Amino acid sequence: MPELNHDDKLARIYRLYRAPMLRLALRILGGEQDAEDAVHDAFESVARNLGRLAEPESPRTRGYIMVITERKAIDLLRERKKHESAELDEENAVDLSGAEGSALAQCMAKLPPRYREILLLRFVYGYSMRETAELMDIPFTTVGKLSQRAKERLYNICRSEGVL
Repeated sequence: MPELNHDDKLARIYRLYRAPMLRLALRILGGEQDAEDAVHDAFESVARNLGRLAEPESPRTRGYIMVITERKAIDLLRERKKHESAELDEENAVDLSGAEGSALAQCMAKLPPRYREILLLRFVYGYSMRETAELMDIPFTTVGKLSQRAKERLYNICRSEGVL
């Protein structure tokens, strides 16, 4: 398949992932308008990072897009909750691409979103530390620290849940 230009690649990603992105955002936010806003924000981020993404159909691209959608939806939820003075419940905001019923997925759902994102990008979708730093817009050195903390927290959760 020949290399797609920027606009074609973005259009292809839009066609492939808009529906799953919308379902994820809707699950997190509960409202269709808010979900549309989160998906729009996610696509803006995808467009800015399009050159770093693999082929549109790759699992790495799908993983990145779903993580970004989750982040944008949680950001919107936080902003909305800030105005309502209510506490945020982020436990329901995980999408492990069909693995929701597994014990590991249940443990992952108990991680803070930032830890979950770093583990998904690094170890599920295979992004390097440098790529993860760029995609999450954090310093390279922070990726290693966050990865270690996230793995430790996941290990402790899995032990307490009897998964290990």
